[in-house]
Amino acid sequence: MLKRSILPLITLALALLVLFDRVSHLREQQAAAPALDTVSAELVTKTAARALADPVAPAPDVASTPMVDRLARLAARRELAQAGDGAYLDSLLATTDSIVRRWPDRDGLPLKVMIVEGGVPGYDPRMAAFVRHALQAWERAEAGVRFMVVSDSADADVVVRWIDQFEFDRAGQTDLTWDRLGRVRHAAISLAIRTNTGVELPDPSLLAVAIHETGHAIGLPHSADSADVMFPATRGSSLSPRDRKTAQLLYGLPTGSVRDSVPP
Repeated sequence: MLKRSILPLITLALALLVLFDRVSHLREQQAAAPALDTVSAELVTKTAARALADPVAPAPDVASTPMVDRLARLAARRELAQAGDGAYLDSLLATTDSIVRRWPDRDGLPLKVMIVEGGVPGYDPRMAAFVRHALQAWERAEAGVRFMVVSDSADADVVVRWIDQFEFDRAGQTDLTWDRLGRVRHAAISLAIRTNTGVELPDPSLLAVAIHETGHAIGLPHSADSADVMFPATRGSSLSPRDRKTAQLLYGLPTGSVRDSVPP
């Protein structure tokens, strides 16, 4: 009878010892871990950018938490505000529900571009040279985007084709495919050789459209300034300071939402 009364007491004592040991262990971990406030702003910004760019992989040094995500969005909003009139990413955010959309970081690897030559009456090989010129122009923008022309469309990130004309007043069109985090996965560029009324486009216009659509292919939106090549009715073939600044800003931000809170 005595043994039966002592057994529950022994069990309770053991449970209390285990609980005490776990509480002590947790306190030691909290004392050893740095508070979030003591982490440098540079480390938080870099870690948050990596966490948004690749949410599957845990970021080192700082846990991937909602607080880190909020810090990344706050940093992105500050950069956008500081850019002011020097860039035009506001029009991108207006059309993507406040999501920064661009190609993900590729560790220096170029985007593979397939230029599909021919396929339409009136095509001339010089038109492919306009596309190559456009690729070089955006590479010189120093946004970190590089290109490599390939011969297999199945392996291409960007595919460029020519058509005779559009049915409406347009000389080019770019269709992008991206995921919910704003990471572009594929781009298809269509370039017309004639206006919608059947008038053959002159070489300066073909070049200007190629540069404009390549800008869309890397994620840039339209600009409201006619001096920029991303102006909807562009006629220029030289990137403006705002074009370069916008490309640099876009590829300096992590992909994803810049809003303070993200709906479930």
